[in-house]
Amino acid sequence: MELRDFSKRGWTRVKIESRAGVALFPMAWGLLPLAFGWLMWFTGTNIDLIPYLGVAAMLLVLMGGLAGLSSRMGALGATRVGIGLFCVAFSIVAWALVAQGNIPEVGGLVFSSLAVVALVKGLDVVFKDGGYVFQRPWNPKVRLPVDALLGWDIKTTRFDQQAMASKRFASNQFVTIYGRIVEKEPFLCFDLLGCKDKTEFQSLNFDIDLDGFEEAMSDAEE
Repeated sequence: MELRDFSKRGWTRVKIESRAGVALFPMAWGLLPLAFGWLMWFTGTNIDLIPYLGVAAMLLVLMGGLAGLSSRMGALGATRVGIGLFCVAFSIVAWALVAQGNIPEVGGLVFSSLAVVALVKGLDVVFKDGGYVFQRPWNPKVRLPVDALLGWDIKTTRFDQQAMASKRFASNQFVTIYGRIVEKEPFLCFDLLGCKDKTEFQSLNFDIDLDGFEEAMSDAEE
Protein backbone atom coordinates (compact mmCIF):
# COMPACT_ATOMS: atom_id res chain seq x y z
CA MET A 1 0.00 0.00 0.00
CA GLU A 2 1.23 3.48 -0.91
CA LEU A 3 1.34 6.34 1.57
CA ARG A 4 -0.64 8.51 -0.81
CA ASP A 5 -3.53 6.03 -0.64
CA PHE A 6 -4.28 7.37 2.84
CA SER A 7 -4.19 11.05 1.85
CA LYS A 8 -6.43 10.38 -1.17
CA ARG A 9 -9.09 8.92 1.11
CA GLY A 10 -9.25 11.58 3.79
CA TRP A 11 -6.49 10.40 6.13
CA THR A 12 -3.79 12.82 7.26
CA ARG A 13 -0.43 11.88 8.74
CA VAL A 14 0.09 12.75 12.40
CA LYS A 15 3.41 14.11 13.63
CA ILE A 16 4.56 12.01 16.58
CA GLU A 17 6.34 13.80 19.42
CA SER A 18 9.56 12.05 20.40
CA ARG A 19 9.74 11.27 24.12
CA ALA A 20 13.37 10.16 24.03
CA GLY A 21 14.60 13.12 26.08
CA VAL A 22 11.89 12.63 28.69
CA ALA A 23 12.84 8.96 29.01
CA LEU A 24 16.61 9.29 29.01
CA PHE A 25 16.77 11.93 31.77
CA PRO A 26 15.43 9.77 34.65
CA MET A 27 17.11 6.69 33.19
CA ALA A 28 20.48 8.45 33.19
CA TRP A 29 20.01 9.39 36.84
CA GLY A 30 18.99 5.80 37.53
CA LEU A 31 22.31 4.53 36.23
CA LEU A 32 24.21 6.59 38.82
CA PRO A 33 23.06 4.67 41.93
CA LEU A 34 23.51 1.43 40.01
CA ALA A 35 27.09 2.43 39.19
CA PHE A 36 27.70 3.36 42.84
CA GLY A 37 26.35 -0.06 43.82
CA TRP A 38 28.90 -1.77 41.57
CA LEU A 39 31.67 0.44 42.98
CA MET A 40 30.69 -0.42 46.56
CA TRP A 41 30.63 -4.13 45.74
CA PHE A 42 34.07 -4.04 44.11
CA THR A 43 35.60 -2.09 47.00
CA GLY A 44 33.62 -3.87 49.73
CA THR A 45 32.48 -0.54 51.17
CA ASN A 46 29.01 -0.05 52.74
CA ILE A 47 27.67 -3.29 51.24
CA ASP A 48 24.46 -2.95 53.23
CA LEU A 49 23.52 0.19 51.26
CA ILE A 50 23.63 -1.54 47.87
CA PRO A 51 20.00 -2.84 47.96
CA TYR A 52 18.68 0.68 48.59
CA LEU A 53 20.71 2.05 45.71
CA GLY A 54 19.47 -0.78 43.51
CA VAL A 55 15.81 -0.09 44.26
CA ALA A 56 16.29 3.65 43.65
CA ALA A 57 18.03 2.93 40.35
CA MET A 58 15.31 0.62 39.07
CA LEU A 59 12.50 2.99 40.06
CA LEU A 60 14.12 5.81 38.10
CA VAL A 61 14.75 3.55 35.11
CA LEU A 62 11.15 2.30 35.21
CA MET A 63 9.86 5.87 35.41
CA GLY A 64 11.92 6.84 32.39
CA GLY A 65 10.77 3.82 30.42
CA LEU A 66 7.09 4.52 31.02
CA ALA A 67 7.58 8.20 30.13
CA GLY A 68 9.22 7.22 26.86
CA LEU A 69 6.37 4.89 25.94
CA SER A 70 3.61 7.36 26.71
CA SER A 71 3.69 8.88 23.21
CA ARG A 72 2.69 5.70 21.36
CA MET A 73 -0.58 3.89 21.72
CA GLY A 74 -0.13 0.15 22.15
CA ALA A 75 3.66 0.30 22.58
CA LEU A 76 3.34 -2.23 25.41
CA GLY A 77 2.28 -4.75 22.79
CA ALA A 78 5.83 -4.94 21.43
CA THR A 79 7.58 -8.03 22.77
CA ARG A 80 10.86 -6.23 23.49
CA VAL A 81 9.05 -3.49 25.39
CA GLY A 82 7.13 -5.98 27.49
CA ILE A 83 10.25 -7.98 28.34
CA GLY A 84 12.18 -4.84 29.24
CA LEU A 85 9.50 -3.49 31.58
CA PHE A 86 9.01 -6.91 33.18
CA CYS A 87 12.73 -7.29 33.87
CA VAL A 88 12.98 -3.83 35.44
CA ALA A 89 9.89 -4.40 37.59
CA PHE A 90 11.09 -7.85 38.65
CA SER A 91 14.51 -6.46 39.54
CA ILE A 92 12.83 -4.35 42.24
CA VAL A 93 11.51 -7.57 43.76
CA ALA A 94 14.98 -9.09 43.41
CA TRP A 95 16.45 -6.24 45.46
CA ALA A 96 13.95 -6.98 48.22
CA LEU A 97 15.29 -10.54 48.26
CA VAL A 98 18.83 -9.18 48.37
CA ALA A 99 17.93 -7.07 51.42
CA GLN A 100 16.62 -10.24 53.11
CA GLY A 101 19.84 -12.08 52.35
CA ASN A 102 18.23 -14.56 49.93
CA ILE A 103 20.23 -13.31 46.94
CA PRO A 104 23.82 -11.99 46.98
CA GLU A 105 24.39 -8.32 46.14
CA VAL A 106 26.23 -9.18 42.95
CA GLY A 107 23.18 -11.12 41.76
CA GLY A 108 20.99 -8.04 42.12
CA LEU A 109 23.56 -5.88 40.35
CA VAL A 110 23.90 -8.27 37.42
CA PHE A 111 20.15 -8.72 37.00
CA SER A 112 19.49 -4.97 37.23
CA SER A 113 22.18 -4.24 34.66
CA LEU A 114 20.68 -6.77 32.25
CA ALA A 115 17.20 -5.34 32.91
CA VAL A 116 18.39 -1.89 31.87
CA VAL A 117 19.83 -3.32 28.65
CA ALA A 118 16.54 -5.13 27.93
CA LEU A 119 14.51 -1.95 28.47
CA VAL A 120 16.82 0.13 26.27
CA LYS A 121 16.37 -2.42 23.47
CA GLY A 122 12.60 -2.19 23.97
CA LEU A 123 12.63 1.61 23.80
CA ASP A 124 14.75 1.36 20.68
CA VAL A 125 11.73 -0.14 18.90
CA VAL A 126 9.72 2.99 19.70
CA PHE A 127 12.40 5.65 19.24
CA LYS A 128 13.58 4.31 15.86
CA ASP A 129 10.03 3.94 14.58
CA GLY A 130 9.17 5.84 11.41
CA GLY A 131 6.05 7.37 12.97
CA TYR A 132 3.49 6.11 10.47
CA VAL A 133 0.33 7.35 12.17
CA PHE A 134 -2.68 8.57 10.20
CA GLN A 135 -6.02 9.96 11.33
CA ARG A 136 -9.31 10.94 9.77
CA PRO A 137 -12.43 12.68 11.14
CA TRP A 138 -14.90 10.16 12.44
CA ASN A 139 -18.44 10.08 13.70
CA PRO A 140 -18.45 8.28 17.10
CA LYS A 141 -21.87 6.86 16.25
CA VAL A 142 -20.48 5.04 13.21
CA ARG A 143 -19.39 1.45 13.76
CA LEU A 144 -15.98 0.30 12.68
CA PRO A 145 -16.37 -1.28 9.19
CA VAL A 146 -15.17 -4.79 9.99
CA ASP A 147 -15.70 -5.89 6.38
CA ALA A 148 -12.90 -3.50 5.42
CA LEU A 149 -10.45 -5.16 7.82
CA LEU A 150 -9.54 -8.66 6.65
CA GLY A 151 -7.64 -10.81 9.13
CA TRP A 152 -7.64 -8.14 11.83
CA ASP A 153 -8.26 -8.78 15.52
CA ILE A 154 -11.40 -6.75 16.21
CA LYS A 155 -11.65 -5.61 19.83
CA THR A 156 -14.77 -3.49 19.48
CA THR A 157 -16.68 -1.81 16.66
CA ARG A 158 -17.70 1.10 18.89
CA PHE A 159 -15.64 4.30 18.96
CA ASP A 160 -13.09 3.85 21.73
CA GLN A 161 -9.86 5.60 22.68
CA GLN A 162 -8.38 2.19 23.45
CA ALA A 163 -7.53 -0.32 20.74
CA MET A 164 -10.51 -1.01 18.50
CA ALA A 165 -8.70 -3.33 16.08
CA SER A 166 -5.15 -4.55 15.56
CA LYS A 167 -3.04 -6.65 13.25
CA ARG A 168 0.40 -8.05 14.05
CA PHE A 169 3.13 -8.62 11.48
CA ALA A 170 5.98 -9.56 13.84
CA SER A 171 6.66 -9.66 17.56
CA ASN A 172 7.67 -5.99 17.52
CA GLN A 173 5.65 -4.77 14.53
CA PHE A 174 1.90 -4.27 14.51
CA VAL A 175 -0.79 -1.77 13.57
CA THR A 176 -3.59 -0.51 15.80
CA ILE A 177 -6.78 1.39 15.02
CA TYR A 178 -8.21 3.46 17.86
CA GLY A 179 -10.27 6.56 18.52
CA ARG A 180 -8.82 9.90 19.48
CA ILE A 181 -10.28 13.24 20.61
CA VAL A 182 -8.41 16.31 19.33
CA GLU A 183 -9.77 19.70 20.43
CA LYS A 184 -13.12 18.07 21.16
CA GLU A 185 -13.27 16.59 17.66
CA PRO A 186 -13.33 12.77 17.21
CA PHE A 187 -10.80 11.11 14.92
CA LEU A 188 -10.04 7.54 13.94
CA CYS A 189 -6.31 6.69 14.05
CA PHE A 190 -4.23 4.15 12.13
CA ASP A 191 -1.01 3.62 14.12
CA LEU A 192 1.78 1.40 12.78
CA LEU A 193 4.54 0.60 15.27
CA GLY A 194 7.87 -1.01 14.37
CA CYS A 195 8.12 0.26 10.77
CA LYS A 196 11.30 2.24 10.07
CA ASP A 197 10.94 3.52 6.51
CA LYS A 198 8.69 4.00 3.50
CA THR A 199 9.94 0.89 1.71
CA GLU A 200 9.06 -1.32 4.67
CA PHE A 201 5.66 0.36 4.96
CA GLN A 202 4.81 -0.36 1.34
CA SER A 203 5.86 -4.01 1.68
CA LEU A 204 3.37 -4.74 4.46
CA ASN A 205 0.03 -6.33 3.62
CA PHE A 206 -2.45 -4.44 5.78
CA ASP A 207 -5.54 -6.10 4.25
CA ILE A 208 -7.46 -2.87 4.76
CA ASP A 209 -10.02 -1.35 2.41
CA LEU A 210 -9.82 2.40 2.98
CA ASP A 211 -12.88 2.95 0.80
CA GLY A 212 -14.89 1.01 3.38
CA PHE A 213 -14.27 3.73 5.97
CA GLU A 214 -15.39 6.39 3.50
CA GLU A 215 -18.54 4.45 2.73
CA ALA A 216 -19.33 3.97 6.42
CA MET A 217 -19.15 7.73 6.98
CA SER A 218 -21.20 8.45 3.87
CA ASP A 219 -23.96 6.03 4.94
CA ALA A 220 -24.15 7.73 8.34
CA GLU A 221 -24.60 11.15 6.76
CA GLU A 222 -27.52 10.01 4.58
